[in-house]
Amino acid sequence: MKSMTGYGRAQDNTPIGIITVELTSVNHRNLDIRLRLPEMCRSLDIALRRLLKNHLRRGHVEGSVKIERDEAASSRDIVLNMPIATAYYNEAKRFYESTGIDTNQDFSWIFLKPEVWQVPETLAADAIQSAIFPVFENALSQLVSSREQEGEALKSFFMEKIGEINPIMEEIETFMPTLPLLVKESLIKKLQELKQDPSLNPDRLAQEIAYLAQRADITEEASRLHAHLKTIKGKIRKKTINGRELDFTIQEMNREVNTMGSKSVSYELSSKVVRLKEILNQLREQAQNVE
Repeated sequence: MKSMTGYGRAQDNTPIGIITVELTSVNHRNLDIRLRLPEMCRSLDIALRRLLKNHLRRGHVEGSVKIERDEAASSRDIVLNMPIATAYYNEAKRFYESTGIDTNQDFSWIFLKPEVWQVPETLAADAIQSAIFPVFENALSQLVSSREQEGEALKSFFMEKIGEINPIMEEIETFMPTLPLLVKESLIKKLQELKQDPSLNPDRLAQEIAYLAQRADITEEASRLHAHLKTIKGKIRKKTINGRELDFTIQEMNREVNTMGSKSVSYELSSKVVRLKEILNQLREQAQNVE
């Protein structure tokens, strides 16, 4: 079992600078990836996404790559674009000469133009990829490990809560043979409240009791709930667990419990059903975090 919640971080001093990669993930219906990359490695976006997709099935994943260049590398990046700077100078000088204006002018304004400075593509794409990928893979490995650890905690939670269901089901099943008697007592009580004598029409009373007892019978629901419990235990024991499948099974279990609640004819039975619903709600809430 893997959780969709996790965190991974890696840092390394590489030939292109100090690279820091951070990856975080939370639950999401599908695999949703958001990456923030420096301009110099934007071309790696598709490859990095593919790498994430190879290791993650679901979750909202946010990743960032930061590159800190050292002073020497940064100074090498500052390059004057000579053709553009020269063109500015020649055009300005030609203007001054053609208009007769004194050419003894200060041309330092040329260096204020952003286009005369450039950051050359000194780093080859292969060099950037070779530097970034190992750091990114390290952060991804930590993210996957973090999700696995969270998944183990989730698995323990599931097994604990499922273990709480069986004793409650056993208690509920002790009520099942007494359902006809409980229905009879409830019906007689209602007749007495209406000031009706139940003994006036014993045959009709017996028919009503049989009908209501049949409607209150939860044998099928209990049987299906046991089957779902067996199914969900089998899913949890698998090497690879699908969160969507768990969620679906829990929904089916909840459906059976709701039906049992609607058929309840006693406070004791209703209280057991309420407890089952609480456990299933907790299970379904946590199932949203399973990959």
